[in-house]
Amino acid sequence: LFSQRPPLHLCSSSRPLSSATRDIEMAMQPALALDVVTPMQAIAQHLQRSGDLLAGAVGGPLAMGALTPQRNAMTLAATDTTSSFAGVYRKVFRQGILQSFRGGSHVTLAAIPQFTAMGPVYLFAERRWGSPGAALLVASVAESLCSFSAQCRNAQVQYNATKACASQMVTLQPLHRLAGPGFVSHVGRNIFAVMGIRLFSPHSYEVVCRLPGAEGVGEGAKLVAADLASSVVAATLSMPLNHIFSWSACTPKLHGMSYWGRTKASAQWIVNTYRQQGMKLLARDLAVRINYTALLYTGYRCIERTLVDMSVGMEV
Repeated sequence: LFSQRPPLHLCSSSRPLSSATRDIEMAMQPALALDVVTPMQAIAQHLQRSGDLLAGAVGGPLAMGALTPQRNAMTLAATDTTSSFAGVYRKVFRQGILQSFRGGSHVTLAAIPQFTAMGPVYLFAERRWGSPGAALLVASVAESLCSFSAQCRNAQVQYNATKACASQMVTLQPLHRLAGPGFVSHVGRNIFAVMGIRLFSPHSYEVVCRLPGAEGVGEGAKLVAADLASSVVAATLSMPLNHIFSWSACTPKLHGMSYWGRTKASAQWIVNTYRQQGMKLLARDLAVRINYTALLYTGYRCIERTLVDMSVGMEV
């Protein structure tokens, strides 16, 4: 009986198993590739649909990088009480256009998380708590944590560029040190600066719509005009705190003081500066601040609004 059974051929039976295994592996390879590609596609589609995220990642760095000379002018204005508005900018551009952007690379990179905090973090907090004030505070603290060290270093680079002797130069802020002298004024400056496009702009828009000839102006132009007018007011309110931040970044003696000592020194400096120099210096510093802040936030809000509208259109 055993001799009548066909012999078992292990080699011949193993070949079908081998081919079947290869077929399974070949069938799984596209699936594995799909598992890798699909999440990336989902992330890209989410970014395309999320205009506020794109505004923070793209619009913020573009605006901050382009306005580096104006930011450097604010630093010089805080440490130079004798030059005129034009004189401050002459110092910024003294070594050429390229050198006027000195110190801006770190600030431009830091603008990605900074403006992500300004946009999505603010919008999320406002939707979550229903309080624009709380949303401003949360977003401004997050914004300062992302940008304080880079902007402090930018101010110090510009300050050192005006000094001929190494002993007069200040040590640059380490990028990993997220806080230091001037941090509180930095947060306060952010709160007042963002108020323009977040709180004041809707009211400014109503005023713009009532102006003679407003009916002949496009909707986009009226929104930009409202943002610009609101940002001018916000720049005026935020100027003293920004001045204190710039001065603190270039004043090494503050590092050895207590928090209360820094507060008193900052208050004495800002009061004595304008008490001695008067309205002429105040007008110059306001002009320097408006020339930066109004352009920065108006440009950012325009980019944010455009990208959000595009993302809404894609969802529809």
